[in-house]
Amino acid sequence: MRPLEQTQREFFSALQMPLRGRSRASTELAAVDEGHSPEFLAKAEELLKHGANLTPAESLELYHRQYWFRVLDSIAEDFPTLRKMAGEETFWALMEAYLLACPSSSFTLRHLGSRLADFTAEWNALDESKRRWFSAIARLEYTYMAVFEAAEWEPVTPEQFASAELGLQPHVMLLELPVPADLCVDWESFAPEAEDPVYLAVCRGDGGKVVQCRMDPLEFVLLSRLRRGGTLASLFAEPTDREPTPEEISEWFANWQSRRWIALAPTAEAENFSVVQHRGVREMDWSGIDKMGSQARAMED
Repeated sequence: MRPLEQTQREFFSALQMPLRGRSRASTELAAVDEGHSPEFLAKAEELLKHGANLTPAESLELYHRQYWFRVLDSIAEDFPTLRKMAGEETFWALMEAYLLACPSSSFTLRHLGSRLADFTAEWNALDESKRRWFSAIARLEYTYMAVFEAAEWEPVTPEQFASAELGLQPHVMLLELPVPADLCVDWESFAPEAEDPVYLAVCRGDGGKVVQCRMDPLEFVLLSRLRRGGTLASLFAEPTDREPTPEEISEWFANWQSRRWIALAPTAEAENFSVVQHRGVREMDWSGIDKMGSQARAMED
């Protein structure tokens, strides 16, 4: 008997094949005349039985259609600014190309767009300027979601500040973007002017609200060092492009401390275990775990 895990994998691979024929009529994708590939039809015969009303190909097409409808809807919800800036035709062409090249590999749709920024930066259907802008928008919008799953460490107290091993809160995410993509949310259409790089911090604020702020490049450098961890003295051990003034340092650290960005770096044991308590929800680091296969094993137990 074929192992359940193998059947699940082959069935899922069939679902990820391109959407064809009349199934596309219920999406925003451009219509195509050709139907399913011989490979799709053969896989249907291999995996499914004839039913009272449906052939194996018709049964597989129903699952296939619902898979694509769901992932297209989900990714469109995750990248509303990119959709607005790209326009409907370009956006949906990009989404289809991306999902074919980078299909879902997780049990949750939350990670569906994790590779979209990198893919967009190399997508040849866009000119160089749009690749740069659209990739930056995608990276920023994905970060808006990522901050909600990131851990929250114990904030440092004034007494610990001078000697403790410090770190940047994991939910504070630093972005160096080649263009001011943060402005696009307020644009009605894509009309870029200046293409200066921007330095952003995106974090989870009070009440679960996403907070973002621009920062000076030197402030960004110091926060990046804090991300690596170390003592207060180690943040200034390496030279920088320019020397910050005492007033700048005082203002930056006061802002970081008031926002609870500076935290106590966890012990090695706690960091390796990667389980934290955040607002009553137990979070786990699933990196390295075969997520699709774990579903089959759970059903077999």
